[in-house]
Amino acid sequence: MQLIITGGCGFVGFNLAVFLSKRGHQITVLDNLVRRGSETNVAGLRKMGITFVHGDIRSPEDFLELPADADALIECSAQPSVVAGYDNPVYDFRTNVEGAVNCLEFCRRTGLGMIFLSTSRVYPADKINAVPRIERETRWDWDPDMPLEDLPEGFDPVHGIGPGFSMDGPSKTLYGASKAAADLLCREYADAFGFPLLINRCGVIAGKGQFGVVNQGWFTFWAISCLFERPLTYFGYKGKQVRDIIFIEDLCELLEIQINRLPELSGKVWNVGGGRESSASLVEATDLMERLLSKKMTISVSDEGRKADVIIYISDNTEITRDLNWQPRVTMEQGAEKIAAWVRDNKTMLESAGL
Repeated sequence: MQLIITGGCGFVGFNLAVFLSKRGHQITVLDNLVRRGSETNVAGLRKMGITFVHGDIRSPEDFLELPADADALIECSAQPSVVAGYDNPVYDFRTNVEGAVNCLEFCRRTGLGMIFLSTSRVYPADKINAVPRIERETRWDWDPDMPLEDLPEGFDPVHGIGPGFSMDGPSKTLYGASKAAADLLCREYADAFGFPLLINRCGVIAGKGQFGVVNQGWFTFWAISCLFERPLTYFGYKGKQVRDIIFIEDLCELLEIQINRLPELSGKVWNVGGGRESSASLVEATDLMERLLSKKMTISVSDEGRKADVIIYISDNTEITRDLNWQPRVTMEQGAEKIAAWVRDNKTMLESAGL
């Protein structure tokens, strides 16, 4: 197939472009190279015969350089940081909402199918945090004994948050609100104009090659911080906040399945993550990276939590496993080992890049 990937020099977009190119697809990448480290991926793409277009999804005219006869567009571009969203809400809106609309307009004009990478942050933190929980030794967990009548729609205490969980209400964060708006617009565009489209609401994505920083890519950031023995702080909840992690290899395999079946799957909305088996608290991530990198991290604890922090988020993959016979294969241990090896092997590069 001939495929377009927006944000194709970012962590997800670059890995997806390389993966799909190796599978024989013809790839065109659009990226504005604004994120640190993205410019280093251009040479690698071109070496593989992938077409690179230096453009911005906020600029409709830049879409004129993309092949209108492609088969599908995968929307991987975003301002992906909760913290940065509070610093510059207008940039969030322009990138995550206006940029998504420009992608949708391009698909409307050309008839291309589209896969939109949304986020778990479309669900309000207040509603997730209201689910009864218990404290375990190294993590918070949902209360397995909560009465069935107390279970919110779209929630399972074992499997986690499903796509039917309510998106109503604030505390999504401004980043989450911008992605929720784009998520809604995607569904309305597909319904109004009839081109195939599906949505993946992703949890934390991680893997080797990720330039993790304090406000985005936290699991790889943890490995980098451990390698350089930099002090870290747990903000609120004793560092027992939990996230599930999907590793990039599994996400790429899922997206190829979806690309090959896009017309048939149009209209689907799934939650996509590592699930309970691939989840970690900050405390557990610290222990894991210390063991893998043979380092000791200096940790401080602040009682003050961050605005709209989610105490526990685990993606319920039940629906996507049922529909596509897909489930994550990379275990937490395997994924963490790859990341630890990558940061160790690239210590000089990471240090010179200011990471």
